[in-house]
Amino acid sequence: MQQKVIAYVLVALAALATGTMLVLALPLGEQAWLAWFMLVPLLIATKEKGFLVGFLGGLAAVFWCGFLATTGVFYHFKNFEPEPSWTYTGCGLFAIPFCLFFAIWADSKNHMKPVWWLAALAVCLESILLLKLPAPLAITQYRNPIMMVVSSLVGIWGVSFLIWFINTSVVKMPVRWMWFVSFIILCKVASRDPIPKIEYGVTVAVSQFAEGLDKELVDSHAAISTQKPVFDVWPEFAGMMFVMGNDTSKLTDLSKKTSPIITSFRDTAMPLPHNVASLFLDGVESARYEKRKLFGSETNMHTRGRVAVAVPLAAIDGAVGLNICYDSCFPYVIRETAALPNVKVIALPTIDPDSRHYFIAAMHAAFTPFRAAENGVAMVRADGHFGSMIVDERGHIVAELHAEQKSSLGNVSGRRVWTLYQVVGDWFWFLCIGAVVAPGLIRLSKWLRERKKPS
Repeated sequence: MQQKVIAYVLVALAALATGTMLVLALPLGEQAWLAWFMLVPLLIATKEKGFLVGFLGGLAAVFWCGFLATTGVFYHFKNFEPEPSWTYTGCGLFAIPFCLFFAIWADSKNHMKPVWWLAALAVCLESILLLKLPAPLAITQYRNPIMMVVSSLVGIWGVSFLIWFINTSVVKMPVRWMWFVSFIILCKVASRDPIPKIEYGVTVAVSQFAEGLDKELVDSHAAISTQKPVFDVWPEFAGMMFVMGNDTSKLTDLSKKTSPIITSFRDTAMPLPHNVASLFLDGVESARYEKRKLFGSETNMHTRGRVAVAVPLAAIDGAVGLNICYDSCFPYVIRETAALPNVKVIALPTIDPDSRHYFIAAMHAAFTPFRAAENGVAMVRADGHFGSMIVDERGHIVAELHAEQKSSLGNVSGRRVWTLYQVVGDWFWFLCIGAVVAPGLIRLSKWLRERKKPS
């Protein structure tokens, strides 16, 4: 009995250690190097402790992470006004694959399965969240240029695979610690210094203003227009302050005197409107893009779009792909936009829930470098509260806004780079599914053959 109590106490302590490193490794904590061993304490403590203990250990780790995130104790940017509910909701998404993985790991002798199989299982469990809102551990590495290269080959799933693979390797194959330490040092050095800003190419702008600050937004846009960006991306629904019904004349008139504007607003479709994005240039509105992925209660407010859209822009000698907010959480949605003819940059008007310490906005923003690196295309993301950024075609952040309410400029090359992911898509994800399912199918095939043999 005493040994069991000690074992459970160790699981609890391990959950606290893993949860603490998790909140530090995620965006806002900005200690991405911890991701490569943050799971080790809980992996060791839950081994062979049973499905329920593993599940509860994973749950404790994630919600300890959520609690620390609500306190802001490790964060430079703090905002205590919003309720913590959105932060716990976000952490709850991480909990689904997290808890299931540790439950399977802790059950019986599952920890003895090959490391590659365990890592592939974790990726498959993370991909379940594609049904609602993805939350892969890979987003801890959104500032890591090495992982951006990995993403260009195998997508965000490959980065998640590496995180799970290396954590389980440390537990199962401790003789390889020197390789592990070398890898951590390499990742730490690679992400130590900010990527230098591009001083050539195409100048773009991003404006970050919360709802209701329409005058401040227009004034800031007018000021940034003097620097002649090829367009300025406004937050999602910022256009609502200037659109009445289907009348967009205020935005078209403004675009005659300032730089082109990209933002979103509601159209007048029935029975439910679409959330649409347009480019306003020299008094003309472009073709409209209808948001394809609707978030939460938005499914009761809007009709989902069906097709990718890009609009021509002579200033970049190509086209601008249009997406909106939640679209960027889904790799295939951005891939389809990037695959349209001559797309040189993707604009992403966004508005995230106003969560405590900007937790949701920061997690969502972390997808942007991955989407850019996967497809070899620059992206400009405008949020209303936090995390607006300009990302080049290799997934490097060249300009960003934190909690400021302002406009900012950044340069991108205006060129595309070839990526394997853009050509073949989520091949690595399918490979992980096959790796998890194949052993079971092989065993089933052998069992069926044995049954068919004459006795």
